[in-house]
Amino acid sequence: MPPSRPYVPVPRPNFSKPRPTTLASTGFRPAPARVNGSALQKQTQWLARAADAERTGDGVEAELCRQYAEHWFRVSQGQD
Repeated sequence: MPPSRPYVPVPRPNFSKPRPTTLASTGFRPAPARVNGSALQKQTQWLARAADAERTGDGVEAELCRQYAEHWFRVSQGQD
């Protein structure tokens, strides 16, 4: 009778959803939070978020919010 080999479990594949990654690990920004309302309300809300980001010292986030505000300004003017 041949010697028995020890049982070694085979790893099973993981089919669960991947865990969300952080900005530091990927280098990509998460999607901004959804802002509801009319185009002018959205513009105002994005400008407020830009001011908050500027106060906290995050110039990149402030510029991103200002770009969203400009987009909603153009939508309200029918330019987009």
